[in-house]
Amino acid sequence: MDRYFYNLKWGVLPLAGILILVSGCSSIIDARKQKQPFIDEYYSGDINLAAKKLAEKSADRSDSGDELMWALEAGTANYSAGEYLTSLHEFEQSEALIQDFDHRAVINARAAGSEVGSALTNANALPYQGMYLDRVMLNAYKALNYFALNDSAGAQVELRRMRAAQKQVVRKFADEIRTSQKEIDAQVQKNQQQSRTLGNKNTSIPFSTIVKTPAVNQAYTSSENKANKLYGSLANPFVSYFSALGYLIENNYAEALVDFRNLYRMNPHNKQVQRDYVTAATRIGSKIPGSLAKVPPYQYPLNNKIVYVVLFNGRAPALKQEKFQIVLPYVGYTGIAFPRYEYFPILLPGLEVAYIDNKQEKLARTEQVADFDAIMSQEYHDKLPSMITRLVVSTLTKELASYAIVHSARQSGSSGAEIGAYALTGIYKFMFNTADTRGWETLPKEVQVTHVPMPDDGMLRISPVGVAGQGKEIALKKDTRIAIVYIRALSANNLIYKLIEL
Repeated sequence: MDRYFYNLKWGVLPLAGILILVSGCSSIIDARKQKQPFIDEYYSGDINLAAKKLAEKSADRSDSGDELMWALEAGTANYSAGEYLTSLHEFEQSEALIQDFDHRAVINARAAGSEVGSALTNANALPYQGMYLDRVMLNAYKALNYFALNDSAGAQVELRRMRAAQKQVVRKFADEIRTSQKEIDAQVQKNQQQSRTLGNKNTSIPFSTIVKTPAVNQAYTSSENKANKLYGSLANPFVSYFSALGYLIENNYAEALVDFRNLYRMNPHNKQVQRDYVTAATRIGSKIPGSLAKVPPYQYPLNNKIVYVVLFNGRAPALKQEKFQIVLPYVGYTGIAFPRYEYFPILLPGLEVAYIDNKQEKLARTEQVADFDAIMSQEYHDKLPSMITRLVVSTLTKELASYAIVHSARQSGSSGAEIGAYALTGIYKFMFNTADTRGWETLPKEVQVTHVPMPDDGMLRISPVGVAGQGKEIALKKDTRIAIVYIRALSANNLIYKLIEL
């Protein structure tokens, strides 16, 4: 029976065994399920164990298509665990991989092999290149690591890289969408040519038809509803706030004002953003918008004797596998696996920060500056049409290949060959109908921020709103100019505190 397979134009099944080996486990078992034990350990609060295991997994998956995903998770977990050098190593590996993807030629042997793998298996056969959010956040985490290591110069380098990455992602995203559409169009033409040799059926199915299926429509509308249009294309308000903080550390109010202006555009109703904008503008004598004319500036400088409290709250959305049914030529109804976001509930309403100022006890509360649900949903929503269309085209490609194999076996006159062809093509299609659920699952759901003047007694008392017994006192050094208190809320009762003093 093998002679029929090897003589076929596409030779799909002889490649299947090879593709299983080179495409990575996620071609068959989706990445979300592979990572579940590690992610559960992380969010349950066993961060040291999770950090250790994720670093081991990252090393084990080196030179695989999934290595970037594991490196990002290991970087975050090790930062949470206080293993800053290990975290930096993981993020440096991540950055090197992304740079390799960007600098790689459009057509080379590796890319050509990846395209074959994608056409005959699924999107998991391609190396995971991350979301555009990942490109920016890895530099943010590197900066946090350097701050934790008391290396302000290293942190400022990463903040500059973070700003540059944020500017680049919009152009790169537009290029990706155009390239993806060209690849889809080319594969559609190939499928139509193959179809004419097998029965001349129409193999073109537009997204406007696919999106009417309930599962796809739900994913499309829910991501559209979650996305925040005020953020703009791929904009990340946390990056703007962290960038402003970096400029303030360097006593550069003018550049910080640019970031606060962008933040105000993205968060026009955020009272703290309004006052930060007005304070920076007042400091350098810049014009204040009429809409903020009645907003008072803070009575203390933003770059001296100040404490910034930054809350990384909850769990970012994670991709899970879903299937939708669609009628395809040569096969009729078939289920196609695709990824859609699962969203997690908010953990904490915020944090209250108690402090003594001018001998009076005062209270500040964190406010949201970045909604990662919205940021990630916007990118997903914009990618969904080409992603779903590519999946349908890929499924048609496999169906045409399977049909050709069965048709060839039938013409041989051997009933055994035909039965074998049906069995092998059926197994092959079932095994590779797996959604690409790779993603960075240890990111927060949101970022909240507040700041207060350096307390008279050098003590901060931070309490989660609505959660008893989880407060913490933070003692600050007298010579501290700027302090950053980073809090990671893994659950309502599990908070990690880190103090950075400059």
